[in-house]
Amino acid sequence: MNDAPGANRHDPDPASPRAATAWAVAGLAAVVAFGAYLRFVSQGPLGIDEWWHGVAGVTRGSVPFAIAAFMAEVGSGIGAAVCAAIAAALFFALRFPRAGATVMTAMLFGVVSSQLLKQLVARPRPWDQLYGSSGYSYPSGHTMGAAALVVSLALVVRYSGWVTRRQAVWVNLAAVGWIVLMAWSRTALHVHWLSDTVAGAIVGATAALISFAMWQPQRAAAQANVGGSL
Repeated sequence: MNDAPGANRHDPDPASPRAATAWAVAGLAAVVAFGAYLRFVSQGPLGIDEWWHGVAGVTRGSVPFAIAAFMAEVGSGIGAAVCAAIAAALFFALRFPRAGATVMTAMLFGVVSSQLLKQLVARPRPWDQLYGSSGYSYPSGHTMGAAALVVSLALVVRYSGWVTRRQAVWVNLAAVGWIVLMAWSRTALHVHWLSDTVAGAIVGATAALISFAMWQPQRAAAQANVGGSL
């Protein structure tokens, strides 16, 4: 990216997200392994799924239900695509094409991975849905989309040098908060099990980390090369 961080800006090691990618890929492997368990052993809810299913439910007409329904619309296929397109368009307009490509690629990777897993695992949704939803349950596409979008945005903003160290912490907290809110909404509406949302978050975060590693320049390596040539 064509960023020019000031002296007071947070300029972290670009190798950090690459290291995080290894952990994310390990998490993705766990998602696939659990998907295989669901496909070939038991597609029913886990004990923690059943417990959270009873705790997280909302009542139709209540404020929590309205919030969960709003999140369902924002995180739908169209809603997530629009949010990603707006973010990418803004980056392109500001002449940060790699940032825009990072967001769009993360969403594309996430959608493809999520849909492939859904078809392979074929886990039924909970039987007492409070909000209209179709298709298979594992992993949660809404939670995946939320994670792919906000993690890619957080990575771009944090590792661009545009924000201070303290601001980077708030960026991370906002990203985590959005993912948790989306995951809660899917379980509160009884359209997903808790394990579906955890898997969706891992798939989306992995897609964002891989996309970031693909599109962002290796500034640390470039600096090392410059130092070695002096």
